[in-house]
Amino acid sequence: MKTLTQEQIQQLTPEQQTDLATVELRRVQKRQRLLKQARESRYFIFASAGGVAVAYAAAAISSAPFGLQISIFALAMAILVQAVSVNRRLDALMELLEDERDV
Repeated sequence: MKTLTQEQIQQLTPEQQTDLATVELRRVQKRQRLLKQARESRYFIFASAGGVAVAYAAAAISSAPFGLQISIFALAMAILVQAVSVNRRLDALMELLEDERDV
């Protein structure tokens, strides 16, 4: 998006100035949302660590193959949570890079 000078903005009608301000506000809000999303990884790390701990406890307590299956399932869920969180963060970072490129 091309940056307008203050003189160019003053030449716009009040409706156009309002529209321009709305577009800029939405862009800033989107950027803040994406930055928050990109930095929001602690929850997923703790969730996956908890899943691995549960999987380890299940494998240590039970000696039956069923317990091993449950622990493998829990470990897989922890890995899935990590994959989802990494993908969300990458998507947010990619959108931020696209916005920076457009400026």
